[in-house]
Amino acid sequence: MKELEQDLFLLEHMPDGVLISNVRGGVTYVNARLEQLSGYRREQLVGRSLEQLVPAGMKAAHRAMRDGYLHRPRARPMGVVERDYRLLRRDGTSISVDISLAPITRQGSTYVLAVVRDITARRNLEAKLEHEALHDPLTGLANRTLYMDRLAQAMLQARRDRRQMALVMLDLDNFKAVNDTYGHQSGDRVLSRVAKAFAVGLRATDTVARIGGDEFAWVLPGVSGRHAAMVMMAKLLQSVPARLAVGRKAIDVSVSAGLSLFPDDGEDIDTLMGVADVHLYAAKRRAPVAHYRV
Repeated sequence: MKELEQDLFLLEHMPDGVLISNVRGGVTYVNARLEQLSGYRREQLVGRSLEQLVPAGMKAAHRAMRDGYLHRPRARPMGVVERDYRLLRRDGTSISVDISLAPITRQGSTYVLAVVRDITARRNLEAKLEHEALHDPLTGLANRTLYMDRLAQAMLQARRDRRQMALVMLDLDNFKAVNDTYGHQSGDRVLSRVAKAFAVGLRATDTVARIGGDEFAWVLPGVSGRHAAMVMMAKLLQSVPARLAVGRKAIDVSVSAGLSLFPDDGEDIDTLMGVADVHLYAAKRRAPVAHYRV
């Protein structure tokens, strides 16, 4: 490997990790950045299998990919695989990495050069941006976009399973008076507190969303009928406090709700939401006038 060794100083200070392995998967070289990424010292990697750096659940798949690559070695740039690779670190944690590969030949022997890039920060940013695109910034609940997707998926699943699902539309009664009397900052605090209450008692398959100013919704898949859905709705509403302390203010809270059932009340989103809205506004007309006081 003399010719190869003469080139290694060019790799030593690269900003990405570099690992060279032989056709048997044995590590022959790692640079300083790969030591930092993995937490291993160079002597703990060189001469050992590179699968020491592969998480346990991915070792078999990695061996198959490595065998396939060696059968037809070729340059593979960053960013061409559909999923992230994971680099197993010495402390047992793993990080998301992108890996480019290139076959190299020295003195009649073939080696594989892998450039390993830590993409944790990029993935964290992407996850943050995705979360912000699908969640309400004030309450952290699903926003209207995610709500519509969850509702459509729940309806498809119910149709596939020949089961029922419930949609509950929710609205705070006379909420405009909170903003008018105490200001929007107090109103936002009420919305945030009520939003947390709306999430209490939900199953993992349920969704709570903020779909408008003081409008919320529950998507409740897998209900066993209208009566069961009404009982579930009443139980969930019990988590909403009748009065909130916002600073020195005591603010009474009441919520109106309307329920529709798929497929009994409608087989498309617009119809299902329309029926729930009709029941919501009927409940709102029956609701007592809320009192807001300091």
